[in-house]
Amino acid sequence: MRNIFISLIFIFLVSWAPDFVYSQANINTSSQITSSDMESYVTFIASPLLKGRKNGEAGLEIAALYIASQAKLTGLKPADGNSYFQSYSVMKKVRNPKFPPMQLILKNKDTIIINEPRDQLVPTDPSFILPEGSVAMELNNVAGYIEGSDSILKNEVIVFSCHYDHIGTSGSRVNPGADDDASGCAALLSIAKAFQSLEKKPLRSILFLWLSGEEIGLFGSEAYIREPLFPLEKTIADLNIDMIGRDKESIDSTSDTPMTGLNSVFVITDNQSKELSEIANEADSGSVLNFDYSLSGRYHPLHLFARSDHYNFVKKDIPVLCFTTGIHSDYHTSGDVFNKLDFKKMELIARTAYQIGLTIANRKTRLIIDNPFSSWEKNK
Repeated sequence: MRNIFISLIFIFLVSWAPDFVYSQANINTSSQITSSDMESYVTFIASPLLKGRKNGEAGLEIAALYIASQAKLTGLKPADGNSYFQSYSVMKKVRNPKFPPMQLILKNKDTIIINEPRDQLVPTDPSFILPEGSVAMELNNVAGYIEGSDSILKNEVIVFSCHYDHIGTSGSRVNPGADDDASGCAALLSIAKAFQSLEKKPLRSILFLWLSGEEIGLFGSEAYIREPLFPLEKTIADLNIDMIGRDKESIDSTSDTPMTGLNSVFVITDNQSKELSEIANEADSGSVLNFDYSLSGRYHPLHLFARSDHYNFVKKDIPVLCFTTGIHSDYHTSGDVFNKLDFKKMELIARTAYQIGLTIANRKTRLIIDNPFSSWEKNK
């Protein structure tokens, strides 16, 4: 019954909206990114009816169907052949603290021991033999793309990513996740609309990736990296958007709640590519938006460089920028609601991220990676 209900919602979402026309010529395409559009997207994705979009629950499935329907209306091609969904599994093993450590047996007879006496979530892999009592939780990433216009460079791809899952409920209280990360979902939908409005598409292809499993261990991006829809060696950069909707308030004053002001955004990176940094700085100088890099780097005490989905791209030597307005006092609480978001600021951030992506996509040469993750590992 639940699957029938969700399917009906999907059909309704696709058929209800009017036809969109994206053939306008020679317009300021970033103007297609509007605060009103993003507010409409966030209002649905962060609706209490979706119960906080917890992984494995119906609210997350409805959010995925909504995002896929909007991607289709925008004209994105399904990145996984005929489907906007990339499925993967996460294994859940529930254990009593008195039980012995959980043992994963690989098909080559090697073993992995997990000692923590609590629920365990592990991405399933063909090399795993699932222990008795484990349950596989099926999740989906949502992926759509715009094909590049150059006959050769279209085989390379720029990724825009965000996550659409959240943490569900706390007792009877819903944690809506309006900023975390319905704001990023809305940005990607709006950026996709801007790219689609171009009369001539960028030289390279653009992939839009809405990821699940972020809140339980970056599993959606890990699944994508394990089975990419575009070759990783052809993936030029990842621009990740995670929580871009809030302004600093008086309560956000501790080292654990760094926040930006009205016209600023944290940009998290570790300077993997000087050329990418130069492109970002050029976009910064041409905008009223101010980039703040103070949360960047592997050694920042909050470790935000490794706490969102861009990090799985980092580990494959793909350069990244992650945009966030910070960790507010409503983070992972029922107070993360849509009417606390600054949609004009979201519009400004999304337009700037779009310009960066457009610049990368239209370069004749690919970005040089002069500070790759693989070199960090060698130098440990």
